[in-house]
Amino acid sequence: WKHLFQSARSQLDLQNRIMKDASRPTRDKDRAKRLHGQAYRQLELLLNDSSKGQSDFYSYRYFASEGFLPGYNFPRLPISAYIPGRRSRNGHDEYISRPRFLAISEFGPRAILYHEGAKFEVDRVIFMVEGEKIAVGAAKVCSSCGYFHELADEAGPDLCEVCGSELGSPYERLLRLQNVSTRRRERISADEEERVRYGYDLASAYRFEIRDGRPSYSSATILHGQRELGYLTYGQAARIWRLNLGWKRRRDQGQLGFVLDIDQGKWQRNDSITEDKDDPLSNNTQRVLPYVEDNKNCILFKPSAALDFATMLSLQTALKNAIQFTFQIEDSELAADTLPTGENPCQILFYESSEGGAGVLSRFFGDRTAFKSVMMKALEICHFDPETGEDLRHSPHADEDCGKACYDCLLSYGNQRYHQHLDRFIVRDLLIQLRDSILIPKRPVNPRRDHLELLVHLAGSELERQWLKFIYDNDLRLPTHAQKLIPECNTRPDFLYEDKYTAVYIDGPVHEYPERQKRDKEQQACLENMGYTVLRIGCMDDWDDIIVKFPSVFGYTTSHRKG
Repeated sequence: WKHLFQSARSQLDLQNRIMKDASRPTRDKDRAKRLHGQAYRQLELLLNDSSKGQSDFYSYRYFASEGFLPGYNFPRLPISAYIPGRRSRNGHDEYISRPRFLAISEFGPRAILYHEGAKFEVDRVIFMVEGEKIAVGAAKVCSSCGYFHELADEAGPDLCEVCGSELGSPYERLLRLQNVSTRRRERISADEEERVRYGYDLASAYRFEIRDGRPSYSSATILHGQRELGYLTYGQAARIWRLNLGWKRRRDQGQLGFVLDIDQGKWQRNDSITEDKDDPLSNNTQRVLPYVEDNKNCILFKPSAALDFATMLSLQTALKNAIQFTFQIEDSELAADTLPTGENPCQILFYESSEGGAGVLSRFFGDRTAFKSVMMKALEICHFDPETGEDLRHSPHADEDCGKACYDCLLSYGNQRYHQHLDRFIVRDLLIQLRDSILIPKRPVNPRRDHLELLVHLAGSELERQWLKFIYDNDLRLPTHAQKLIPECNTRPDFLYEDKYTAVYIDGPVHEYPERQKRDKEQQACLENMGYTVLRIGCMDDWDDIIVKFPSVFGYTTSHRKG
């Protein structure tokens, strides 16, 4: 926190000098003015200045996220919807608040809210600072496992960091959902009501936190005799994203997002975007994808054999209910979703949706008896005898027999749209096998070697892989990250020593072109203003000399000297 504060202050001082220097060209002054505004907003964020809006930064909340304090004491701010007061009744303005993962659907673009007998429509995004511009980003989500890859201006990685599958087209113009404003609607057409009833097309994605240069997660194999039934992966404080891709009943399923007036923050109709590039007003509207994100404890359950859509949904519901009953938590404290989104999911994502987490997923993963208890409870919920698997036909307090599913087992108000897919019989045999299985934790044999393989997998060129081999063979300190985005400077260094605040670029022949050199200098200046040490290493440089010049970064000692 102190480092970020000093970095923002130094940026302000530097940019003030540039704007006052009469000899500077206009483009440098304009760029300095733009960066000055960004640094000023960063200072407001660090100082928690809420005079112009609700700030989500809180020093205690930061310590809680790092594990120094209990997280439930310092919850993140919810998303609020402004409800204008009714003049005829001398009413006062009000705010309705919802947790982030619920607000992405309830406070989505042009959503209908019912409040005190009146109807309101979400029509705009509230800016945190007057005159603020809409900030959008881009990301690639793996279509095989749902892993999230944040992008800068570059194309980004081509392969998934987890499963190695080829990544498809990125999600562009991602907009972090903020507080929203509504307007009163006296009349709502039947078409609007029908669209809202079907709801939004929501997608989930996840990304493990990086600690000590490696993704922070633990894995275990579900072993039934000599056969592998599946895999469990537990992530502590993983990053979970929820993206709103558009209305479920949109005409063009390939067209994602919503149209937003980026100057006023107003949501527009999907057919109102201007496509004329010669029109100066055409840039005032953009198609964006709203999203929310948060850190949650999560577990990924991936069956070894491919399961159809109905089986995955039924298994997801049965396991979610069983975890809730076994650990005695509320339905709102645990959430589940299939990944990737679509008709062919391959794994189930469970995450603790309550603020601070309930700690049940770590017990489910780490306690040997808890896994079996959950599977037996899942059989009992589905009206099967937990010991024999015999069909009990209905719950103890019910009189009528249960067919495929009922509200005592798999059906609920929240999964109404999937009722036709839920069937307790198609998961009985699998639940019995899981009940009789054991968890075998996967332990890394060589953490340094595993970390090297991850860095090599993320490397973007053969020269970068040669540099990693040089570092590894000489028993030097490996980078903590590879291709990590630094959004403040819109750059992605080849390697990053995060604990040493050092960015390393391995420059090949392409960096000899004047245009590339100009961009490299701008990015390097930005990083240095933030306090980074920037090392540019070429193929013709003496790598041994570079190591000797920066011993604290690479861990060089006298024992590394050449014989």
